[in-house]
Amino acid sequence: MRSLAEDIRHRTDEELVALLELRPDLARPQPADLTALAARASTRASTARAVDHLDLPHLSALQACAITGSTDAADIAPFVGTDEGSAAALLADLTAAALLWRSADGPVLSRTVSDVLGPHPAGLGPSAQTLGHALPADLTAAIEDLSPEAARILDRIAHHGPTAAVPTDPEGRAGRAVAALVDAGLVVAPDAEHVLVPREVALAVRGGRLVDLDAAAAGTERVLDLDDVDRAATAAATEVVALVDELLDHVDDLRPRVLRSGGLAVRDLRTLAGRVDLDEVTATFLLELALGAGLLGDDHAVDPTWRLTTTVDEWRAQSPAGRWADLAGPWLRSLRASVVPAPEDGGRVNALSEGMVWPPVRALRREVLDILADLPEGSAPDAGEVLTMLRYRRPRRMPHGADEAVAALLREGEQLGVTGRGALARVGRLLLTDEAAAGHLLGTLVPEPVDRLLLQADLTAIVPGTPVPELAALLRRSARLESRGGASVHRFTETSLRAALDAGWTADDLLERLGHFSSGPVPQPLDYLVRDVARRHGQLRVGSAGAYLRSDDPTHLEALLTHRDLGHLQLRLLAPTVLVTPLGPATLLDALREVGASPALEGAGGVVSSAPGAQRMTPRRERPVTEVAPEPSEEVLRRLREGEARAQVQREAPRDGGPAIPALDPASNAALLREAAADRLPVWLGITDAEGATRRLLFHPSSVDGGRVVGEVDAVPQVYSLHRVTGVVIDG
Repeated sequence: MRSLAEDIRHRTDEELVALLELRPDLARPQPADLTALAARASTRASTARAVDHLDLPHLSALQACAITGSTDAADIAPFVGTDEGSAAALLADLTAAALLWRSADGPVLSRTVSDVLGPHPAGLGPSAQTLGHALPADLTAAIEDLSPEAARILDRIAHHGPTAAVPTDPEGRAGRAVAALVDAGLVVAPDAEHVLVPREVALAVRGGRLVDLDAAAAGTERVLDLDDVDRAATAAATEVVALVDELLDHVDDLRPRVLRSGGLAVRDLRTLAGRVDLDEVTATFLLELALGAGLLGDDHAVDPTWRLTTTVDEWRAQSPAGRWADLAGPWLRSLRASVVPAPEDGGRVNALSEGMVWPPVRALRREVLDILADLPEGSAPDAGEVLTMLRYRRPRRMPHGADEAVAALLREGEQLGVTGRGALARVGRLLLTDEAAAGHLLGTLVPEPVDRLLLQADLTAIVPGTPVPELAALLRRSARLESRGGASVHRFTETSLRAALDAGWTADDLLERLGHFSSGPVPQPLDYLVRDVARRHGQLRVGSAGAYLRSDDPTHLEALLTHRDLGHLQLRLLAPTVLVTPLGPATLLDALREVGASPALEGAGGVVSSAPGAQRMTPRRERPVTEVAPEPSEEVLRRLREGEARAQVQREAPRDGGPAIPALDPASNAALLREAAADRLPVWLGITDAEGATRRLLFHPSSVDGGRVVGEVDAVPQVYSLHRVTGVVIDG
């Protein structure tokens, strides 16, 4: 650790800025000086984060350093499968990220990196010499002489090992193959239940390399014309906007309830999917799009239901490209996924529930699109090729079920119009950098909305394109969508026309609006149907009343009906002895008592009852979202230099009993103590006692484990809790 601290202290400003750019977690929170920065860089959490963000070539080079115990480019190159110059460049990048540190004898692998890589880097086991095992004289010939079953098993263990369980049936095909491998000396049986492949055998099976970088970095041979890709993506974008619009109409009609555990019931999801003629996965994706865009939400009522929000009308008033941008932007940033890994209990995750939140999906979605963007324009890799390229870019950050997740993301991108025929469209490429510009670009590709329709005598209307918002609203209120595509077909029925009349339209208004958008006169059958439905509409009236007021004295009720102080109650006379109001019983009681009346509350059975108690609800607390923008690395470096100058003055100042001990965070303290224990070095320790007083002492640590550090002070064994350690300085 002292060597890494010296390395970091002697780095130039450009090198330190590069380190902070490669590992931004080192500056959050701001370390006090460069020594604290080095301590934080050696912690297991920070080192694991840095290793996890390496691509396959850099990770292979780091694993080769751990396996060989060397950081010489000539020794590393054969394991990575590159020339010496490329291996040296990889090692230089690892040194810049402080995963290797520069000593007088060359780069040295950080001890914490070895801990992060584990006992079997790259899945390779110990060497045959370490195991005390004698390998076949001709290793290549022994591997080539294996039976197909034995070769398959050896290949799998060599690539995913180094250990494997022995088959339970020794006489089975797999059991005989494993026995043949043991007899050939290609695997070792450390116990009766496991076998282990020595490092030399695994490398021979892998062709001497840790991984095949050429195969992992391969792209795709399928390249399409970019204009065809854009046309397919534009058609998909227009289609998804229309589908979301139609699905919202059905949600508004059905008003599905919110499950007690959250989300949408399976029965309601199937009903919605059936009405729009979609499968459940696609319907779930469209509902998630609507939820992300704020078009759909839980009304949080006593009996909660899924309802449309107040932004739906604003969204529908936009152009198709604007509506698409409102869907695509939240999708790109969302933590929700339409396909998530199955829960451990094997249950089902309901649509729109919190179970659809899967945090890895945001980074995964972005990286999949970045892969498509880095390929030549028009490249259309399949899911398997994208998965291979993803493993090349982030080999240690592949989530469980990555193959299914990648396939789902590619399918979503195709449905949303971000990709077309498997290739990234111009709109999708622009979406990664500027969502508003992507919407404007799509606006130039989408045909202009039409304001005309063709009314036919069979009570249908054909719209040759995407309707303008006014025409779409008219058809949504008065007709039922029958088919969609380049031209949509809408059918007028008694039910659909009643919906328009319920919204306040009259027969003349409806026919006038249809005639305004029609290319010809309104057909007579449609005219007859509209007027016939309007004639019968409202013959029976259904209304609502919040409370009623009845009395055996009609004169008393008439006086109350005309009372000037009761006008806000909106009382209406239904019968000589009954008044109704849209307000509730409690409001009616209070208002009548204010004018001197003496009403009594009546129950459902006509019996006088007591007034109900006021209902109370827990107020909703919105958790504030705080976004912290990263500080410029140059500004962080300036403060680090200032802190290092102050620390140097303190280190050089004469003190009795040891140097000044800077305050460090617990992770940095633990890292310093582990390094000192491994190198058998004494440290100056700052310790807080039970009363809050801080003292410092010269401590010889021997081990750090379980939140405690064990060692000696003046040859007396001592154990301290890490949370009481305020700072650590390695002596010397």
